[in-house]
Amino acid sequence: MNGNHVAQRCLQFLMPAYTQFLFEAAAANCVELATDRHGCCVLQKCLSHSVGEHRKHLISEIVSNSLILSQDQFGNYVVQYIFELQVSQVVKIIDQLEGRYGDLSMQKYSSNVVEKCLKHSIGEGPRRVILELIDDPRLDQIMQDAYGNYVIQAALNISEGDLEDALVEAIRPHIPVLRTSPYGKKVLSSSNRLKKLYL
Repeated sequence: MNGNHVAQRCLQFLMPAYTQFLFEAAAANCVELATDRHGCCVLQKCLSHSVGEHRKHLISEIVSNSLILSQDQFGNYVVQYIFELQVSQVVKIIDQLEGRYGDLSMQKYSSNVVEKCLKHSIGEGPRRVILELIDDPRLDQIMQDAYGNYVIQAALNISEGDLEDALVEAIRPHIPVLRTSPYGKKVLSSSNRLKKLYL
C-alpha cells in the first residue's frame, strides 16, 4: 500500500480531529499534490471530506493556482472538481483564467476546464467566457482545433438570446472554412441555427 492509499484511508476512517494535519499539509502542498498522478486523487478526497475553514482554505489554494493547474494533465481534474462541488468560489476561477480562454481552449487539458467554466459556472461566468471567445481574433483557429471545437460546441449549447445571436454572428463569416474542416463541421452541426446556415 502506498502513501496515496494511506492518506485516503485516514480521511475515510479517522475522526475529523485527527485528519486536520492532512488538510493542512494538502493546502501547503497544493500544487505539488494536484500535479501528481496519485496526489490529485488525495487532494480531491481532502476536498470531499473537509468542511468549514479547512475546505475553504483548500479551495482558496486551488483557485489561486487554477491557471497552472488547468494546464496540467492531473491538475486539471482538481480544478474541474471545484466546479462539481458547486461552491461560490468558481467565480474566482473565471477571474483567474480571464484573458486566456482562447489559448486554454486549444490545449488538451485546459480545454476541459474551459468547458466546465461554461457548463457549471454560476452567474455571469459563462457569459464572460463566451464574450472573450467571440472577441478572440483566433476564433476561426479555435473552432478548427482538436480541443477548441468542443469548447465552442459547449458555448453554442449553453448560450441563449442575445449571447447566442452574438456567437452565431461571430461564427458566420467562418462558415466556408469550417465546412472544409473536420472539427469545423462538428461546430456547425452542433447548433440548429448554424445547421440552417451550413446546409
